[in-house]
Amino acid sequence: MIKRLITLILISLLVTSCYKYKEPKKPENLISKRDMANILIDLRLIRSANGNNKKVLDSHYVKASSYIYKKYNVDSLQFTLSNDYYAYFIEDYDEIYTRVKDSLTKLKEEYKSQSNAIAKAKKVADSIKKVERKAKLEKEKAQDSVIIKPVSSK
Repeated sequence: MIKRLITLILISLLVTSCYKYKEPKKPENLISKRDMANILIDLRLIRSANGNNKKVLDSHYVKASSYIYKKYNVDSLQFTLSNDYYAYFIEDYDEIYTRVKDSLTKLKEEYKSQSNAIAKAKKVADSIKKVERKAKLEKEKAQDSVIIKPVSSK
């Protein structure tokens, strides 16, 4: 009896594990790979901004997904169907996410270099101000140390 039960369970597991998922139909209005990558990039950027500046976005009534759908002229169903379709085909999805990752990496490097340039410019400006302050103090010190000779009376 136990052997039969174990055999039945193993056969059921074998049948269900070998079940092939049905390939999804290609949606009529499939979003192109390039647009899909751009949508995912924008969603990622807005979600990260939403994490940092939630109050600012809320005060301006910005809804990330609505903004993105409007920007790319797609709706949530079209995005979901396209996302599901690409997710089934791993190579296509990997290509899209590689594009997303590369773009985000480039953006990060660009912002980092801009931040470094701003920091350098600030450092130079601070150095100039420091030199100007030092020169001003030395000038004031020189003026204060001038000895005024008393006028002799004859």
